[in-house]
Amino acid sequence: MTAALNASTWQARGAALRAGADPRQLSETAARARARAAAAACDSADMKTVSGRVKTAFAGWSRTARMNFPGDRAGWSADRAAYSRPTWRLMQGTAVGASPVRFGLVGAMDRADQLTAVVSWQGRSRPTGVRLVMRDTTVAPRPWLARELPPAAQRRVFWASGVTTADPGLLVQGRTAGQAWRFPLAAADALSGLDPREVFTVEFVFRDGSVARTVFEAGDFAAGRAFLAMGQT
Repeated sequence: MTAALNASTWQARGAALRAGADPRQLSETAARARARAAAAACDSADMKTVSGRVKTAFAGWSRTARMNFPGDRAGWSADRAAYSRPTWRLMQGTAVGASPVRFGLVGAMDRADQLTAVVSWQGRSRPTGVRLVMRDTTVAPRPWLARELPPAAQRRVFWASGVTTADPGLLVQGRTAGQAWRFPLAAADALSGLDPREVFTVEFVFRDGSVARTVFEAGDFAAGRAFLAMGQT
């Protein structure tokens, strides 16, 4: 039930920010709500009412296997169903040129979710490395709301830790081959900390020094992770 509350909280926060709410006011409102809850007696009438509502809501969420988290220009699709082969648990799709790129969390029944970028290249050489670039919240605490990355001094970079041949189930329909680049868990945690209106990039670095980049929207990534934390159905 805690995971369901976390997911709904993150989703509500994202909707409020996209509607123009002030981030500081949202934080202050959340702090007041936590303080009020801490001061309330567990057997009070108000707490019993809230508890009943939460249990009813959780009953519906617990039966929901798939959910979409829309954003301003792109969204995340989440899937809690159990699969024996690797599948997208949380995914957003885009492209670099004619090459489709999918990014998000990949998992299966017997393995933990892994932050992954899958690309099927169209008529060019393969990259020697892939990096994930976003705002560094420890250096620049205020959201960067332009449809581009902040200045270089305010960016954080995560390099992929490895690459494998992509499982067919991770590819865009019509593609027969692709690469799956894996990123550390810390990158997923950092991505969860972005404002849902911000963008980040996945950048493919080639041997000759050239870089091919594609832009993703942070959106409700954190809400999607909380939804997955409810467990497989």
